Amino acid sequence: MDDDCNIHQLTLKPPEEFKFPFPPYLIQKKFMSNLYMALEEKKLGIFESPTGTGKSLSIICGALCWLKDHERREKQVLEDKIESLKKEIVLVGNLDDWVKSQSRALELEHEQKILEQKLNKMKQHENKLEEIKKRTHSKKPSANQDLKKKEVLDDVKIEFSDIDEDLDILLEETEDLIKSDSEDEEEIEEHRVKIIVCSRTHSQLSQFVHEIKRSPYQEMCLVPLASRQNYCINPAVRKLKSITLINERCTDMQRKSKGKATITSNGGKTVKKSCTSKTCPYLSAQHAMTQLTEETLSSINDVESLVSHGERLSACPYYATRNAIPDAQIVVVPYNTLLHKRTRQACGLQVKGNVVIIDEAHNLIETIAQVHNALVTGHQLTHLRSQILQYRDKYHKKFSATNLLNIEQLIFVLGNLIRVIGGKPGSHPSENTKIVEAKLHSLSEFVLLAEIDNINIYNLIAFCNKSKLAHKLHGFTERYQPVVNINNAKNTQQQTGIKAFLKEIINRNAKSTREELENESQEIISNTPVLPVLAFLEALTNRTDDGRVVCTKKLTVGQSSLKFLLLNPASHFSEIVQQARSVIVAGGTMQPISEFREQLFLSAGAPLSRVLEYSCDHVIPPDHILPIALSQGPTNLQLDFSYQNRSSKVMLNEIGRVLSCVCSVVPAGIVCFFPSYDYEQMVYQFLEGSGDIAKLSIKKKIFREPKHSGQVDQVLSNYAAAVNEVKTNPKNKMSGALLFSVVGGKLSEGLNFSDDLGRCVIVVGMPYPNIKCPELQEKMSYLNSCVGNNAGKNHYENLCMKAVNQCIGRAVRHKEDYATVLLLDQRYARTTTQKLLPQWIKTSLQTHQKIGPALAQIARFFAAKRAIE
Repeated sequence: MDDDCNIHQLTLKPPEEFKFPFPPYLIQKKFMSNLYMALEEKKLGIFESPTGTGKSLSIICGALCWLKDHERREKQVLEDKIESLKKEIVLVGNLDDWVKSQSRALELEHEQKILEQKLNKMKQHENKLEEIKKRTHSKKPSANQDLKKKEVLDDVKIEFSDIDEDLDILLEETEDLIKSDSEDEEEIEEHRVKIIVCSRTHSQLSQFVHEIKRSPYQEMCLVPLASRQNYCINPAVRKLKSITLINERCTDMQRKSKGKATITSNGGKTVKKSCTSKTCPYLSAQHAMTQLTEETLSSINDVESLVSHGERLSACPYYATRNAIPDAQIVVVPYNTLLHKRTRQACGLQVKGNVVIIDEAHNLIETIAQVHNALVTGHQLTHLRSQILQYRDKYHKKFSATNLLNIEQLIFVLGNLIRVIGGKPGSHPSENTKIVEAKLHSLSEFVLLAEIDNINIYNLIAFCNKSKLAHKLHGFTERYQPVVNINNAKNTQQQTGIKAFLKEIINRNAKSTREELENESQEIISNTPVLPVLAFLEALTNRTDDGRVVCTKKLTVGQSSLKFLLLNPASHFSEIVQQARSVIVAGGTMQPISEFREQLFLSAGAPLSRVLEYSCDHVIPPDHILPIALSQGPTNLQLDFSYQNRSSKVMLNEIGRVLSCVCSVVPAGIVCFFPSYDYEQMVYQFLEGSGDIAKLSIKKKIFREPKHSGQVDQVLSNYAAAVNEVKTNPKNKMSGALLFSVVGGKLSEGLNFSDDLGRCVIVVGMPYPNIKCPELQEKMSYLNSCVGNNAGKNHYENLCMKAVNQCIGRAVRHKEDYATVLLLDQRYARTTTQKLLPQWIKTSLQTHQKIGPALAQIARFFAAKRAIE
């Protein structure tokens, strides 16, 4: 920073001016200053910056400015301490007491030596990075790289064609297994503070990386972490598709030692036979690996760039990025890598002492729960039990006693889990259950119900992981393709008359669902059902208060399921909160902020004094947004879209009238959000039958959000074309387009309806989740008991309003943009509801009882904008 005297202070202060690609808005300056202080004071920050305010650049420039200042301060503090010690040593030498003088001098010299070593390591690290950048930028691609790549691919083919048939799929001895990835990590001598940036998807992270490229901090060292599934360039491994199988094959190939499989001789004597691990050629080329690691550090790259560099150099991007972590200043990772402890450890990512910034964090609490929830179906349980039985029967003479015992225990556990969902060990997935129900159990209740309380689940999971059971079973099923040996449901008696008629009705109702599951079962089998079962068993090791098991019995065993439901996300976030220097959660719409404060930070054991909340205004002028809460329709009917009223004909008719009025005064594109796909379908069909769709189509071309994600791009493209056609074709009598969308659907998050694509956002009703859902009821009950103060009810309200806020955020995407937001329901007039809206919406919100004044205000709003244009 320009003011060098700041680095001599123990506490850094934000600079007067931040480095920025262009003159920043005032709100961006305030955001960066608050972020800077949050990192300096080791705070847990909740930052809200509306979409279109340049949040990503504000995070980058605020956080990296602090990091550079912190690095300079660390160096300066060492230099100052060394200088101070030198002066003190001189003073001590002048003391009269020679013995005390020499003793004290030795102590000070020892302290000075330690500090000088630290300072030298800092300087060596700086010089190392400078050398890497010089070396990398001076290198040119080798002319024989294509030939080298072909040789590596040939090696891969040879390597995988020379695998001993049975040794590759035999269980390894758990006593002789190598250490895990996390145990192999070398200790980093000196800790250097890093900024770990996390977002939901690789595309968002890629966008973040490109923002850093165009920032004033493009010279910093950035490492993008990703899974082996994203980084693997070995075609023989990549074809496995399942991330767990890819992980296991990779670790199996990169081991330096030989594994041992259990082999039994004809005389019955157990002997050990070596099974040489196949080394991955992309990892074994040390020179290429070093070069790729240096390329990672020398310039800003995203995942796609590093994969391309890895293919060019025939070097592994996954391990190259891991090797680069100690020297990185910024590490970017997807949600799952940061939030799941074992994944975090496998990637070599340390949070202790580092800064963690989680972007797009509005659904962070739900994401933590989803990452740690676990679902296993009856199909998966029955097929896995069958596979393991056949695997055991084929190789039981070759297993050690320990491995055989563990296999038998796993078969026992699977059989008991099948019983819990209404089946019998060996029963067919399509066999009918006696009762259809869903029950919730605490973890302690469930293990007693399943009669597995005498099994050490920790040891069983460790056995499955260390013996690479998923990988071995996958190889077994691929090689021998065993028939799933489960008994068909027996029909021993021909039924006639009433019994046959009733059974036909039941079968007819179940048929479509059963066919869906039976079609899916082929995929489940091929993907090795051991993976979801292991995830469920691992979930059972949570603290009993932190989760529940939902036992769902449906018409057939295959349709039935067991699901672990995490009730306390803070239990898996507490380590990050406690170990990181600072944690920042940021998003365009973070309201209601209280949820992050109470359920995430305070529940993780953080003191309230450590939590900092910051919300900034929008960059758009106040007259560029017109949010309206409307209580009545054109016939003065109260707009009440509660579950009890929303399906009535009068309410459906009123939706048609409101849409007709709005389409008459709003130009270009309108996006209308409904609470669910089912309700959108109901409204559309009703309006189509009443003739309202035909009338609306005269004014606006109508589009509907597809249920299948593969069709979304086409619908959006057609919608945009219809909106733009109004400007390009003067003869077109339409005024734009109307898009029917769904709250929480594919269009309500992450998509940009800027300018004419979203001149009006309509939210029909309040999208409350089903209050009768057992999982939701359990979550609310848990919050009431653990957090108190109506936390369960607040959670229910927050789920609704977070979804509404995401819909609102689809419009007004930049400073020059403008739009109106229409909230259709009398409940939006409540003060308690309006408090949960984003700050920039609350300040401009208009509440209208009748639609007439609202339409007049909307008409004046757009007339004023047309006059300016």
